[in-house]
Order: sequence, then structure tokens, then C-alpha cells
Amino acid sequence: MLSEKEQSILSIRNLNIWYGDKQILNSLSFDIQQQQVTAFIGPTNSGKSTLVRCINRLNDFVPNFKSTGEILFKGTLLGASTDTTALRKQIGMVFRKPTLFRCSIYENVAYGARISGASRSTSLDGIVEKNLRKIGLWSEVENILDETPEQLSTGQQQLLCVARALVVEPEVLIFDEPCGELDPIETVKIERLVRDLADDYTLIFATNKRRQAARVSDVAGFLYSGELVEFGATERLFTNPQDNRTEQYVTGRLG
Repeated sequence: MLSEKEQSILSIRNLNIWYGDKQILNSLSFDIQQQQVTAFIGPTNSGKSTLVRCINRLNDFVPNFKSTGEILFKGTLLGASTDTTALRKQIGMVFRKPTLFRCSIYENVAYGARISGASRSTSLDGIVEKNLRKIGLWSEVENILDETPEQLSTGQQQLLCVARALVVEPEVLIFDEPCGELDPIETVKIERLVRDLADDYTLIFATNKRRQAARVSDVAGFLYSGELVEFGATERLFTNPQDNRTEQYVTGRLG
């Protein structure tokens, strides 16, 4: 019998995606296990962002979006009747550019807890501090919590987005090119955080940086022209790829 950590938290079955008449993803099937970092690599326009945005139903807002196939979260099919608000609490997302609210640093983190019924009290203060400590930002912002995050660096803003996502206690957290706007020092902080969070969360990490995927992930999938060319343990995919296209990509000769 599989342990809880070994069970699939997400299952994708024959997923096809179109924007209008253009097919973006072609017959994708794979499983994502709990408390692992699964990275999706591939060149620009390979379908990485489209794929990860499907998982928490963000593509539903895209005009002319159409899909076939199945996405199952903890064995339950995600379909038209899915409560997407509840789903996005369970499956959070961090984007390429920090997406912050026009309010204080404190309120950016507290937002999720507040809409869940908490008030500004010792309990809410503790939630904010706990999550800012978790992402390593507390010491840098504890004296400016009532100020806006505009004064923070892009990397600090991205960390703040992670803290806000964690407040609602998601089971899965998706990172879609989270280091695309960051400098090398800030990128290292995000990568270390991803590895630290893997002890408590299931993480999905989309990137076109090969070495980054190799550093942060346990499992990796290579997407090329909408096809999942290869999917498996990161070390094997990078050191012993089974498809020639994968080998060309990880060695820098493709894409």
C-alpha cells in the first residue's frame, strides 16, 4: 500500500488544450505526487504556463479556451461544477511578476486569513508573523508592516506573494516562472525557499531555466511544442534522458 506521500495528489489524463483553433497542449498524461517538487521545463511557447494554469482553472477566463481530458485533484474530477474559489485556496499560485494588493505589507499577507473570518487580533498578527518568518522575510519587514510593499525589492515582493499564498494553507503551490524578473541573488532565495517548502507542500515549478529545474525539483517533465516529451525523476531526465529531444534540450542544443 502506498504511503500518503507516495499517493498522487494530481492526475492528468489525456489533456488537450486549444485557444481558438490553435492547439496548445496535446494529449498530456502524468501524475504528481504529494510533497515533491515537480518542475516543467521547455522553451518559450512550449505550453508550460498553459499547463500549470489549467490545474487551478485560471484558463477558464481566457477567451476561446477549450479543453478535453481530465484533471483530478485528490481523486476528484475538476470540471464545470468545481467551486473554483475553494479550489484556489487548495491550489495556490505565484506568478512571474509579483501581484500585490494596493494595501500595506501586513494586509497583503493577512488578506487570506481575513476573508476566512479572522480579525486583526493576536491570532491574525501571529498568522502574519508566522508566514513572513516561513519565507524568510520577517526580519526585513517587521518594522514597516503598515507601509506599502512598493518600497520592497522585486525579490522581496515575490516572497511576499508566497507568504500571502501560504496563509490560506494550500496543499499545492504552483510557481509559474517565479524568478523571471529577479536578479541572481534573489533567485537563489526563491530556489532555497522552494526546497524548504517541499517538506510541507506539493510544489509545481514551471521554468525555462534548465539548471534551475535540476536544482529545485524531484521530478521533471520536458514540454516541447505542446507535447510532454519525457516525465520522470529529475536526475534521470537530466543525466540519462530517454528521448533525443530531451537530451538536446538539457544539453542546450535545442530551444
